Amino acid sequence: MHPSFYMLEKELIEHKINTRLPLFVALCGLLLFVSLFFNGAAQHEFFFQMEVNGDVSDIHREFAQDLNSVIYFGAGLISLLLSTLYIPKTLRKERQEGSSMFWRSMPVSNALTHGVKLGFGLVVIPAICALLVLFADVLFWILNVSSEQQLALLVEQQSLFYVLTNWLVFFGRMLLVALVVLPLATMTLAISQLVNSPLLVIFVSSFAIKWLAIALFGFYGINDFFSVIASLPMKVLTASNPFSALSDVSILSLSIYVLLGIGGYLLSLKLNRTDDVSLKTLFQP
Repeated sequence: MHPSFYMLEKELIEHKINTRLPLFVALCGLLLFVSLFFNGAAQHEFFFQMEVNGDVSDIHREFAQDLNSVIYFGAGLISLLLSTLYIPKTLRKERQEGSSMFWRSMPVSNALTHGVKLGFGLVVIPAICALLVLFADVLFWILNVSSEQQLALLVEQQSLFYVLTNWLVFFGRMLLVALVVLPLATMTLAISQLVNSPLLVIFVSSFAIKWLAIALFGFYGINDFFSVIASLPMKVLTASNPFSALSDVSILSLSIYVLLGIGGYLLSLKLNRTDDVSLKTLFQP
């Protein structure tokens, strides 16, 4: 078996919060489902029962889409939170524990190590959280088919085909979010090897740079760039069409963002090859 599978398994074992938090949310959802399943009055209060003659009205479909948006937003927010907790500490944790020396002695390339870290943070974690969407839709489908009358907010959870396709659509959206977050993730990996709080450093540095540009030169371009990039992941997650959120960003801003990500990746590779990481390392050949 490829070493990357063992490395991904190690990440799952060492960072248990990435499975425990989604499991806790799923258990809470299961308890809510059980209470609704055995309480018809609660079903009426939460989802509105209705008689359906012919096609379902547009307003009922809008209600159903709003419910799906809430599920998407909740699972996506948990995924982003877990990725935000994982990426800044993964390489630094290995260095502090001394396990980075072990992996360097193994036939595992530095690029593979980074690929596994980024893959776990941006693909595996969203895949785990995507199971929350699947779990929620399955529970709603069971609730819908067991109800004597059609529940208005669950009009879309009428078939297992929708349940499966909705899960795949959400995971595809999260992969697009991962692609958007990738440059920031590589920069975070690099900075995390120099300081304990890389996200705080990124936030303070970006805040200082944009206000210096405004105060000294009256230039708002940097401020606009940071605002667009910072809001992009949530726009991709919540937009009805995630690609429209990308099309709203200028080619120049995306190009600069990608170049910063490539620079962060190359810098992280360089820092991870050394035992004594410091600011001096940045200027060593």
